[in-house]
Amino acid sequence: MADNMISNSTQEETIQKSSIIFYGWWIVLGSILGLSLGYSVISMSFGTFIKAFESSFGWTRGEISFGPTIIGITAILFFPYVGRLVDKHGVKKILIPSTFLFGLTVASMSLLTPSLWHLYAMCIVIPLLGAGTAPLTYSRILVSWFNKKRGLALGIGLAGVGLGTTMVPLIASYFMEHYTWREAYLAIGVLIIVVALPIAKFIFKDKPSDIGLLPDGLNDEATAQQTSFSKPNTQLVGYTAKEAIKQKTFWLMFTSFLITGLCTSTVLVHLIPMMTDRGMSIKEAIGTFAYLGLSIVGGRLIAGYLMDKFFAPYVVIVFMVGPIIGLSLFALGATGFEAAICTALIGIAIGAEFDVMAYFTSKYFGQRSFGEVYGYSYSGFKLGASIGPLIMGLTYDAIGRYTEVLWSMAAIMIICCVCILMMGKYPELPKREAVKT
Repeated sequence: MADNMISNSTQEETIQKSSIIFYGWWIVLGSILGLSLGYSVISMSFGTFIKAFESSFGWTRGEISFGPTIIGITAILFFPYVGRLVDKHGVKKILIPSTFLFGLTVASMSLLTPSLWHLYAMCIVIPLLGAGTAPLTYSRILVSWFNKKRGLALGIGLAGVGLGTTMVPLIASYFMEHYTWREAYLAIGVLIIVVALPIAKFIFKDKPSDIGLLPDGLNDEATAQQTSFSKPNTQLVGYTAKEAIKQKTFWLMFTSFLITGLCTSTVLVHLIPMMTDRGMSIKEAIGTFAYLGLSIVGGRLIAGYLMDKFFAPYVVIVFMVGPIIGLSLFALGATGFEAAICTALIGIAIGAEFDVMAYFTSKYFGQRSFGEVYGYSYSGFKLGASIGPLIMGLTYDAIGRYTEVLWSMAAIMIICCVCILMMGKYPELPKREAVKT
């Protein structure tokens, strides 16, 4: 044990003395890579396999689209509990086992049988074992490491979802073109274990104080008191989860996330089959989907920077105009380059939304129960995201087109903007002493 303590002390001194770059930025880089192969990317890439499932098993789009609905419902029930675990035990103790088990689960999709119930069972297991790899855990660690530069750090770190949304479908497309969709799932699962797991194990530190640093890389001790994660068992700033969910602001935030999930997921899951229905090849359709990932990266970087400079709800409203335009143009029959622009407009909003989820949670409710409150907010997003693809799939099975759903979603996005405007200014958060455990 003594040797272990000496080793940890030596490691801390080495990091502090040798790091020209603040170690928090290595956490940001690790978040980019980890999230690029995390739960959110894999669930958003589900649509890449819809036509393969149709041809391999004869399932209808409505039947296949019920898969993301199951994923969403499971996430709704389970993610707040994961947030509570992260608050209690820290990020690494949740992220490491979840990454390993999630990689195995994705790889095991290569063994999918013609039984539709097998698909639905996997759609339960994916969020159960992969919840720890979602933006919730990465947001928690980024908020711990940054205070004044929090928006920028979240924008850069969470851009990993956009990177993965571009990269994973291209990887899947390569294996589906040269092998089959089964090898595609196997390759993605192996990548998760080989790339994301070592990052979680060897790069991440839960808090700056774990290695003798302060948030943002500053040397001012007062900085540590501005964030509740800077030192263990000190003063916590913010509301408990029970207090948060009793506030009108929480439900306005929850509703805005629900609507965003509902409206954007219709395109996320059905974009590739919708484009191939309109005459594009599978390769061209996946190329269009790649614009989604690139725009998510752009949305996160820009939104993260702007939220540090301006009042966040006003920033978000500007980004939410994108899906209204994109969904409307898709309803009018957009294809080719026009479809790529529509996808980018929707992707920018999705990118901003995950930044906003973490930023709003910390600004309106504080960090006392950050993980749990974030988990509830993310459940709102997933509730919408679980309903949207099912509505889209059932509508297609019934009338053979997506037009009416797309127009409806464009109109509903206006309600999302109203909810955000009604949230009001940031509150003065309560400060209490942490309970020692």
